[in-house]
Formats: sequence, structure tokens, C-alpha cells
Amino acid sequence: MASTSTSTPTSPKLAARPAGLAAVRIGLLALVAIGIAGAALELAFERHWQTPVQLIPWVALALLAFALVVLAARDTPRATAVVRIVALVVLLASAYGVFMHVSVNHGMGAMDPSWDTLSPLTQWWYALTKSVGQAPPLAPGMLAQSALLLGVATLISRTRRDSCTFSE
Repeated sequence: MASTSTSTPTSPKLAARPAGLAAVRIGLLALVAIGIAGAALELAFERHWQTPVQLIPWVALALLAFALVVLAARDTPRATAVVRIVALVVLLASAYGVFMHVSVNHGMGAMDPSWDTLSPLTQWWYALTKSVGQAPPLAPGMLAQSALLLGVATLISRTRRDSCTFSE
């Protein structure tokens, strides 16, 4: 005699999915918060506030913090759109930071008498790899990483019942 069961074999997986997505969302938001704190500490340790251009990453961090709070507190299409725009702005600021750091390093190469004997490709490679100059070209990448994580977190929406679903 066949047993009659009210649950299907896939029920446990379906029940676990919202909790798993909620954990992923929380994890992404936590990584963004850690990235913001780490970047702020690095900027502070470097005293990165001497010129107006050096204030750009501070503004980007403030925007990321604002967007993080908005996404954690509100789950509306409008809030998601705002967070995605902020993430894009921070990504652009990060790209600008990488460009500026490499450019500053490239400019420092002119101090070396043998600089002009190098090919332009070699000069830019040295600037990118910090073989010349003191500006860390990949440091602005911390901003890009946090912005991308925040953008990915917007793909998982929270519902009023504290379960999560993918949003489009």
C-alpha cells in the first residue's frame, strides 16, 4: 500500500531557499560595511585629505555608507534604484582614482634620467605596478569592490515576511 504524504520531496529545499538568500544578502551588506571601514582607515592612515582631489574617496565612502543604510532599511524599487546609481557613481570614482594614481606615478618617473629611454608601454607598466612613484594604483579598487558588492546585494530583495527573492 502506498503511503500518502503531504510534503513533496523538494519541500525542504524550497523552504531553505529564502533563508539562504537572506543570509547571502546579509553577508553582502556586511562585506560592504567592512570594505567601507577598511577603506576609511586606510585613507586616514595615509592622511588622504591634503588636496580637494584627495577628498573624492571620502565622498565616495560617505555615498556608499548612505546607500548601505538605505538598502538595509528600505526595500522599495526607488531605494534599489538610488543604491544602484550610487554604486555606479562610486565605480566611476574608483576608476578615476586608479587613473590618477597611475598618472601621478608616471609623472614621478620623469625624475629618473633614464625614464625617456624606456618605451611608453614600459613607462605606464612601471607606473601601474608602482615600480615608480608612491601612489598605490589598486587602493581605489577597494571602493569598486564595495560598490559592486552593494550592487549585487540589490539583486536580492527582502520581503515583509523576512524572506528573500531575486529581483529584476
